[in-house]
Amino acid sequence: MTETEAGARHKPSALELIAECVGRLRMTDPTDTRASLLAAWHGFGIAEAAGRMLRGDNDGDAVLAGNATPVFEAVAVLMRRAPSMPYTDFVVENVSGLVPEGYRPTDDSDQFDDPNVVADLSAAGQVRRGILALALELNTLLPEAAENAEAPDDRIACEHGTRLAYELSNCWEGKLSSYLNGGRDLIGDRRTPPAGAKPKQGKKKRKPKRK
Repeated sequence: MTETEAGARHKPSALELIAECVGRLRMTDPTDTRASLLAAWHGFGIAEAAGRMLRGDNDGDAVLAGNATPVFEAVAVLMRRAPSMPYTDFVVENVSGLVPEGYRPTDDSDQFDDPNVVADLSAAGQVRRGILALALELNTLLPEAAENAEAPDDRIACEHGTRLAYELSNCWEGKLSSYLNGGRDLIGDRRTPPAGAKPKQGKKKRKPKRK
C-alpha cells in the first residue's frame, strides 16, 4: 500500500479533528470576514461531530451532547444569513474514535489542560475539554470578526456565533442556564412582538358582586 493510499484510508480521531480546527481558528484573520465565518462554521461542525462520538461513549456525555443540539440548529439558521458566508454543506466528518490509537495524555503535554481543574485523562475527558477549548477559540475569533465586518448582516451573524459559542461551552460544562433554552429560544421566536410594541393585556378579573 502506498503512502497516498494509507493517507486516504486514515480517519482522524475526534481529538485530532479538534486540534486541527483549533489551529485553523487561531490562524484565521478576523479582518477577513468570509474566512472567519467559514472557519467558525467548520468549528461548530467539528464540535458537533465530536459530540456525536461522546454521545455513543457514555450516558453522561450523551446528555451533554443532547443539550448542545439546539446550539447547532441555531448555527445552521443564523450563520447562513450572513451575505459573506459562502455556501457550504453541513460538516460531516468520518471519525475513527475519540483519541488516536496509542494516545497517552499527561498533565505536562496535554494541550487542553486547565491548571484550575482536576485533569480528566480519560479519552472522553480529553475530547470534552477539547470541545471547550474549541468554543473558547470561537469566542475569541468571532467578536473580532464582528468588529471588522463591513456588512451589518455579517456583523450580526458573527455576534450570533459568539453567543452560540458561549452557549456551546455552557452545554458541555453542564450549566442549566444554557440547555434549558430550546432551539426556538436560541434562534429567536418569530412571534416575538417588534421593539416598541405594546404587550397584550390579559383579561381582567371580575370583582365579586356585593350582596
